Amino acid sequence: MKVLIYKRTHKNDPNTEGVFGNQDCMGRVRNFNYDAVIGIGGKAPWKVDEDIKYKINWIGLEPKKIPSPKLRGDKVVFSHFALYEEKGVNIKDNFPNLFEYMYGSRKRFDMSSDLPKDVFEEVKAILDTIKDYPASKAYNAIEDNDNEDTGKITTSKCKGCFEKKDIEITIQEY
Repeated sequence: MKVLIYKRTHKNDPNTEGVFGNQDCMGRVRNFNYDAVIGIGGKAPWKVDEDIKYKINWIGLEPKKIPSPKLRGDKVVFSHFALYEEKGVNIKDNFPNLFEYMYGSRKRFDMSSDLPKDVFEEVKAILDTIKDYPASKAYNAIEDNDNEDTGKITTSKCKGCFEKKDIEITIQEY
């Protein structure tokens, strides 16, 4: 299983409808092959969005990508989606191993399929919190509105089971 974890600098992408890329955030990174996304607040968010710092801002499982030729990358919706923004759990207090892994270096981008066991366990716990959440509000509607140009829709191969599976983490900070 591949999980994209990235540090956010601002709110509102994804939006309340659960569309990742509505403001073209993360550009072509949205087109990467992943099964889940965890958006966390970066060290230096925009001044008006400082309240997302070090918090889990949103989580999405089982992405469905909708080609958007006018953007740098596809729009993405999820079969399980939770948007927390500033109300999210503080990573430093609740997931110290993930906190150290993400903020303990100046990595802009990291791709790893061999996470330290303690970090892996925390990432799994985070993903497990939303396995019963509903789909993005736009999950079914967006393909009718935004897919007219190409007619293509791709989905991840995630089966929703994290037990005894390797998780690949992609870390990107913008």
